Amino acid sequence: MTKYKDYIQLKDVSHFWRWQKICSGDKKEALEYIEKKREKFFKRLDCEPSRENLLKLCPTVQAEAYILGFLVSKAYSPEEIEEKKRYYLSLEPLPEANISINRWKHEVKRRFSSAGFNDYPDCEFCLLDTYRKLGRFYF
Repeated sequence: MTKYKDYIQLKDVSHFWRWQKICSGDKKEALEYIEKKREKFFKRLDCEPSRENLLKLCPTVQAEAYILGFLVSKAYSPEEIEEKKRYYLSLEPLPEANISINRWKHEVKRRFSSAGFNDYPDCEFCLLDTYRKLGRFYF
């Protein structure tokens, strides 16, 4: 594989809360840092960084792909977000996850109120699905 830019059109992520916090608001520094992280991520992949291939990877790698702009979340309306929140709150963790219902509800509320939630909500949904299945040792 050559360069990741040959395979995928990336989303500008420099405005994401995570990068602003890391780079103290300096956009140039943030862009350089993000570029280094993207190169490192791309070199680790053993497949083309297409959306289909990235969505087949484990949740932690998918989360990194969202954060770096390789994957882009769907735009959700506030009503859709609220509906998703109600949906996740109505679920119970699977027995093998070994987490209490109260802990699950706390994690759902925490994820939906996190500062970076609006940057990549699909990533948060993926992480919640995994947490529900695998439990607290996932994070």
